[in-house]
Amino acid sequence: MTLSHARGPMLHPRVAVLRRPSGAVQLGWDPERAVLLHPPAAGGEALPAFLRLLDGLHSHPQILWEAGQLGLDGAETLGLLRDIDAAGLLVWPRPRRTRIRGVHVHGRGPLADAMMAGIRRLGITPTRSHEYRCGADHPVTTTDLVLLTDALVPTPELVGMLLVRRTPHLQVRIRDGHGVIGPLVLPGGTSCLRCADLTRTDFDAEWPHLAAQLLGRTGYASPATIAATAALTLREIEAIIDADTADPPRTLDTTLELDPDARRIARRSWSPHPECACRRIAVPAHELTAGNDRVPAGGAS
Repeated sequence: MTLSHARGPMLHPRVAVLRRPSGAVQLGWDPERAVLLHPPAAGGEALPAFLRLLDGLHSHPQILWEAGQLGLDGAETLGLLRDIDAAGLLVWPRPRRTRIRGVHVHGRGPLADAMMAGIRRLGITPTRSHEYRCGADHPVTTTDLVLLTDALVPTPELVGMLLVRRTPHLQVRIRDGHGVIGPLVLPGGTSCLRCADLTRTDFDAEWPHLAAQLLGRTGYASPATIAATAALTLREIEAIIDADTADPPRTLDTTLELDPDARRIARRSWSPHPECACRRIAVPAHELTAGNDRVPAGGAS
C-alpha cells in the first residue's frame, strides 16, 4: 500500500514495530523519537493486532469496529490513534492534489538511468528521450513534468519550447563532480533557466562563451555522488507529486548543490531576471528570445 493510495489511517511504513518483554510496543528505535505504547486492559496481544489494522486498507470506522472485536473500547482506540498521530507516525488518506501524472526524462547518462528506475518506484511509468529536434513531434509536449538530466547545458530550443508550452521542468546534472538539482521551473510563476544564465552573465560577461562550450557535454562523478544526486532529485519529484503546500519543493527558484566530499548540501537562490521574457510566456514564441541573445544556452550553473 503506497501513501497516495491509502484509504484509511496508516502507520508510516518507515516505522519499525518492536515488542518489549513488559508487553509494551515501541514504534521506531530512535532513542529520542521512539514512541512507547502500553498494553490496554484487553491484554498484550490486542495492541499488536490493533497496529496491524493501520495498513491503509481499513477505513476509520472499520478500525474502530475491528478494534472493538479485539477488546478495545472506543476511547482506547481513539487514544491510541491520537498518540500515534501526535508523534507524526500516522498517515491519513488525502486526495492527490497534483496534476502530475506523466514524467518525461530527457537526457543520456547515469542520472537519466537512475531517475527512470526511481520514478517507476513512485508508481509512475516515465517516458524518455535522448535528443531534441526542432519542429518534430516530441514526448516532452505531452507530459506534465520534464526532467532535464546529465547535460551540463540543455538544448536552448528545448528550454524555450518548454516555456512556451508552460511545461514544468527540473534540471539535474553534475558540475565538477558535484550534484546540482534545480531550479524547478514553473513557467510564468518562477525564475527560469535563462534567468539563471542572465544572472550569471551579470557577474561574468564571458559566461555565454563558456556555456556554449558546455553544450552536449555530460558531467562526471563517482557512483556514490550519482546515487546521492538521483536520490535528492527523486525526493523533489515526490514533493512535486504530493503538492503539499506545507512542504513545497525545495528547488523553487533554488538549486540544491551536493558536495560529496564535505557531505553537505548548499542552496543557491535564483530570482527572475528583469531582462528575461519568461514572465511573459503568453506572448508569441518568437518574442521570447527577443533581446536575450546575450546567452546562447539555458541552464542554472
